[in-house]
Amino acid sequence: MTNNSKTVKSGAPATLTAIWGLVIAFGWPLLSLIPGLSSRQLTDIRGDLKNVCLKWLVVGVLCLIAFAAQQWKPSEFGIRWVGWRDFLAAFAGFVIALVSAGAASVLVAVPSSLSDVGKLASIPLGVRIVVVLTAAICEEFIYRGFSIEEVAYLTGKRWLAGAISLVIFTAAHLRLYGISAALVIPASVGAVLTGLYLWRRNLLSCMLVHALMDGLFLLVLPTLTHLA
Repeated sequence: MTNNSKTVKSGAPATLTAIWGLVIAFGWPLLSLIPGLSSRQLTDIRGDLKNVCLKWLVVGVLCLIAFAAQQWKPSEFGIRWVGWRDFLAAFAGFVIALVSAGAASVLVAVPSSLSDVGKLASIPLGVRIVVVLTAAICEEFIYRGFSIEEVAYLTGKRWLAGAISLVIFTAAHLRLYGISAALVIPASVGAVLTGLYLWRRNLLSCMLVHALMDGLFLLVLPTLTHLA
């Protein structure tokens, strides 16, 4: 954000609003630990849909904070048109994320609920598409656009904001990966997405990379396995 925008938004009310927004953005995964609200199994369709609804609810609340309470512009969260440089950056990010995640998955034990492509293929295609799009849109807004910009606003340090958001993004995947070395997989992808956002500050390009990564894992590979 520019210095002018920070000057306009400075003061206790703006600071408190930013803090409350970050509490929601960073704390919402704790709700998934409530019994019956979510599931640790990606193949649990009901749990997947509950998680989808929860993510959109969080995004809705954060949008109210960002655009209604704080009155920030969408462009201040990286929401702007994707130019050809952003497309090239997104393509490069996708390749790097794919290679890094692939290398990480070879070095660590991936939970069976995520590595069994046959079971993933049993999830209806429509549900898988919704899960992919929700993760790409909601998680990028929560952890890249909103979190990075709000932390940077509070601290004045974008690198610190990126590091904090990456740690929280990785921790948010405990639901699926548990406390294990396998967390290096979402961490490696998150690092690429964080770097891409800090470089280009284009949230839509990050959403594109996220969608391609999850789409390859949840849509393409299960479909090919089912057809084989």
